[in-house]
Amino acid sequence: MNKKELRAQLQDRVAAISSDQKKIESEAICTQLMSIASILNANSIFTYLPLADEVTLLPLMSLWIDESRTLSVPLINWDEKTMQSGLLTSLEANALIEGRYGMKEPREKHPIPSDSIDVVLVPGLGFDASGGRLGRGGGFYDKFLANARPPIVIGICFQEQLIDRVPTESHDQLMCAVVTPTNVLMS
Repeated sequence: MNKKELRAQLQDRVAAISSDQKKIESEAICTQLMSIASILNANSIFTYLPLADEVTLLPLMSLWIDESRTLSVPLINWDEKTMQSGLLTSLEANALIEGRYGMKEPREKHPIPSDSIDVVLVPGLGFDASGGRLGRGGGFYDKFLANARPPIVIGICFQEQLIDRVPTESHDQLMCAVVTPTNVLMS
């Protein structure tokens, strides 16, 4: 199965998960994340503002902001097909703007150096136990991680998004671990 077909299959799987089940699985993933020493000790965490079909880490993000950790999320440059890390200081609706494809970003753009990031939390459509990740096809995370790879990169997914093997190419960046509602899979 090629990546395009696999993306469609995984999108169907996620669409079949009820909103209640997504909430339960997201909460379980947040609990799993709080058991990882690298996250507990991280001063700077790069995460994401979730789309409707992604695991939500908003409760943890709120906690991390309250703890005065440096929290950042993608700032997308659609023309150049790149992303950088942007400081996130609030989850309040008036502090965020909605961009292309419903992706949210901080209203105030304050890029932060990627070499200051301790941990990166990465969404995706599919993951495998070896750290393979299938994204949405734009290559934004692969390019970002190739240029600014912090020591710890963790994939985040619903149980239904864990597959036997993600087809990878030379430019695809592997995760150090993948977190599901029931497991922390170290690669």
